[in-house]
Amino acid sequence: MTDQEKRSLTGHIPKPIVMPDYLAKYPAIQTNEMRDRYKAVFNDQFAEYKELSVEVHAVLKKFDELDALLRQLPQHPESVYEQERISKVLQEYKKKKNDPAFLEKKERCEYLKNKLSHIKQRIQDYDKVMNWNVET
Repeated sequence: MTDQEKRSLTGHIPKPIVMPDYLAKYPAIQTNEMRDRYKAVFNDQFAEYKELSVEVHAVLKKFDELDALLRQLPQHPESVYEQERISKVLQEYKKKKNDPAFLEKKERCEYLKNKLSHIKQRIQDYDKVMNWNVET
């Protein structure tokens, strides 16, 4: 499916794959002041990530539950009425699963997770070097 087709189906425009900004913005830590700034950014954005993560994972869990229920629906409904009801449920489910607001939250959550992991790794690398220097 092309990006154009995805946009027309969901209204969500996926971000192009580019080098994440945090890779350039957060190079290896050189000073204690840099470490303090990185730690402040981490603490600030971790709160946003936690909140977003809880929300996104709750929705994903609900989708998993609905997927299981949908698999249990009859493949060949016995009546036209039943067939229409199943069709409406499927349409609504697909609409919610492709909701642009949800997809953006999910994307933001993934971005924050990766950014925070990067910053945390930079802090740990710096701490390891500093501890090594203290021990010698």
